[in-house]
Amino acid sequence: MTAAITAAENGMQTVLLEHGERVGKKLLQTGNGKCNYTNMNLTPPCYHSDREDFPMSALKKFGPEDTVEWFRSLGVEPFVKEGGYVYPHSGQAASVLNALRSECGRTGVRVVTACTVKDIRRKKDGGFRVLTDLEMFAADRLILACGSKASPGTGSDGSGFALAEKLGHRIVEPLPALCGLYCAEKEFFRSAAGVRVNASVRLMLENREVEREEGEVQLTSYGLSGIPVFQVSRTASRALHVGRRVEAEVNFLPDFPDAAEYLKKRISARDYGSLEALGNGLLNKSLWNALLRDAGLKPGTDPGKITEKEVEKLAETVTASRFRIIRTAGFDQAQCCTGGVDVRDVDPETMESRLVPGLRFAGEILDVDGICGGYNLQWCWTSGKLAGRV
Repeated sequence: MTAAITAAENGMQTVLLEHGERVGKKLLQTGNGKCNYTNMNLTPPCYHSDREDFPMSALKKFGPEDTVEWFRSLGVEPFVKEGGYVYPHSGQAASVLNALRSECGRTGVRVVTACTVKDIRRKKDGGFRVLTDLEMFAADRLILACGSKASPGTGSDGSGFALAEKLGHRIVEPLPALCGLYCAEKEFFRSAAGVRVNASVRLMLENREVEREEGEVQLTSYGLSGIPVFQVSRTASRALHVGRRVEAEVNFLPDFPDAAEYLKKRISARDYGSLEALGNGLLNKSLWNALLRDAGLKPGTDPGKITEKEVEKLAETVTASRFRIIRTAGFDQAQCCTGGVDVRDVDPETMESRLVPGLRFAGEILDVDGICGGYNLQWCWTSGKLAGRV
């Protein structure tokens, strides 16, 4: 929609082909229905791509400040939360979608829904013929903004990759990102499923730390979830794809610098009666008991009767539990993908193909993915604006 609006504003007769029943369905799910549409704290590490400089080269042309002002011009007032997260003042994702739909109408964009693209052919004299199940569309210029494979129920079924590939573009293997991680330790997670806890997560590849995040971690029946886990899932996904050993080391008491010393003092401070009671008020009961079992201790044991070595083992388990990652959640549970159209063949200032004159790209179809916090939507606005400036 951003690309179509911009092209229409630049004097182009513009047609938007949507294979769903209505445009913008995926937008309604963003930010838990509130649409965190950009973030004012934007730095290079917020984005990933096989060509590291590509995202920032584009974002310099249309960044968060531009996004806020553009949506304000469409009637969407911003609400900026701590950390730079920007939401519509209404708190509704529908506000952003309604503004875009309205602007499509105002600028004269023809929107064709329930339209499946069957084939794209290049004309000998330049331009394209787009064959659909409804009719054939001729165009001087073409923008592919088909999404990736994440959340296929909203329309991102990966079909755009086949179209780009047929037109001569290379595709970096799309893999799930911003998603949960399935772990091998099934008994532990069955016991602690449903627990939310502030924790630090270290992503380990071949026993070496490569990333670290902290925040609210969700323990599920399959493994780890929550924003800190989502932030490292992209790297985990790529590593698993090439057969590397991936582990997550979790510190469930990140605000206690010396957990062993703390536990010793806690034990000596009063008679808790049992190790289960020792954890009361410190960690969730289900999580604490699962950690006790992992440390080889019984919940009913008198804390005064365990050895110093056992206390240190418990502290290590609480602050450095290792979980082996066996796979990521699937595309159906991923917020975005890593991979897509290889950006080495795309001009970062115009989103135009270096291989096919008149062909441009926008959004998640490109090999650019951001961390949680409004960065992927910002990429959509940026790439859409640049692609539409024909």
